[in-house]
Amino acid sequence: MRAVVFSRYGDESVLELVRRPAPAPADGEVLVEVRAAGVNPVDWKHREGAVRSDRPFPLGMGWDVAGVVRATVPGGPAVGEDVYGMLPLPYGGAYQELAVLPAAAVAPMPARLTYARAAAVPLAALTAWQALEAAGTRSGTRVLVHAGAGGVGHFAVQFARHLGARVSATASARNLDFLRRLGVDEPIDRAAGGGTAGAAHDGAFDVVLDTVGGPVQHASWRLLRPGGTLVTLPEPVDEAHRLPGVTARRVIVTPDGEALRRIGALVDAGAVHVEVQSALPLEQAAEAHRVSREGRVRGKLVLTL
Repeated sequence: MRAVVFSRYGDESVLELVRRPAPAPADGEVLVEVRAAGVNPVDWKHREGAVRSDRPFPLGMGWDVAGVVRATVPGGPAVGEDVYGMLPLPYGGAYQELAVLPAAAVAPMPARLTYARAAAVPLAALTAWQALEAAGTRSGTRVLVHAGAGGVGHFAVQFARHLGARVSATASARNLDFLRRLGVDEPIDRAAGGGTAGAAHDGAFDVVLDTVGGPVQHASWRLLRPGGTLVTLPEPVDEAHRLPGVTARRVIVTPDGEALRRIGALVDAGAVHVEVQSALPLEQAAEAHRVSREGRVRGKLVLTL
């Protein structure tokens, strides 16, 4: 099978399109013929060495898949069924023609989505879903999502609205109308706020979802009211900036086929929009990483097979 791998850590030039033996599913796993694979920031962080595994080189790439079941388990999806799902971190293996996933990590593909758009969902949508759940988001909660037009962000703002929260989100000026179309109550130009929501929002939020890290995490503490919750995704909580009365935790996404079923139902009901900026062929994996690394992606990038 064709597969994108890398044999040393480095920039996108280390990616290679090679031929590898097809993987064999272990107990509890399904074999999926991959039709599309999502691209996430964790992909290039893995390639650069910031996210590592205990497996030897060459290493596979990617965690999001959408495709067709070719081998299954008792009680699992049917052979020939269209599914989507997320491989468990940190072992990549989505940028290839066949992938193995735990049966519990896949769900029926939403009927209204193409393979390319379905592959944009799992890791980013599950991250947003699990982060909002960890923060106890509910009706009436005032939520701020940093980088609300990005992969995780554009799902988070929609899920928060579905839960009945009042949603604010930061984005570049060019994406503010996009946020309004997603139902964001208060789109915030991050440039006007010095990269975050600005001093006018100090103490305004019950929940802040930090999808960026670094200075954005540091500035997020003061945006929370006493008793509020900061959820950080790309890096651990920086204790040097902790403020009293604010709860903070990091969420690392885990596969969850049942949650993907529920997310798929929202997609099919028209309650959640899946934004794909570009769908590139597998051969252009390096280009997809380059674009993702620049950090200006609206929604998601996808590789098609």
